[in-house]
Amino acid sequence: MLNLILIDDDPDEAYIMRQALKKVDDEKTLTHFDDGREFVASIDAFANTNSLVLLDLNMPQCGGFDVLKLIKQNKHATNLPVVIYSNSNSPHDIELSYQYGANSYVRKPQGLNETIEFLSSLLNYWQRINKT
Repeated sequence: MLNLILIDDDPDEAYIMRQALKKVDDEKTLTHFDDGREFVASIDAFANTNSLVLLDLNMPQCGGFDVLKLIKQNKHATNLPVVIYSNSNSPHDIELSYQYGANSYVRKPQGLNETIEFLSSLLNYWQRINKT
């Protein structure tokens, strides 16, 4: 079963994501880290699991680009898929995300209904369509 990992410093974002996930697939769990450093400290626990990271770019302390680089440099976690999950629509941020090894880049949905649609599409893709 696919595990979702949300790395985002906004507690409201995590709350909405949890509520949306309950509506889309109540058997799935969401692991939330509100700081990139927390995730990096426990990265080995997720290295060989069926997990998908949703990573915000704009976080204090350890930003999304730093976390992405650390994931891709970790020999145990290099294959951990990372979806950049950001409010930024900057072409520069999108380009850098892919240069650093992101598997996808999406703009954060707005509100519960859009988050439900997003999660439904994301889970359908990663569990049914994507071949790994």
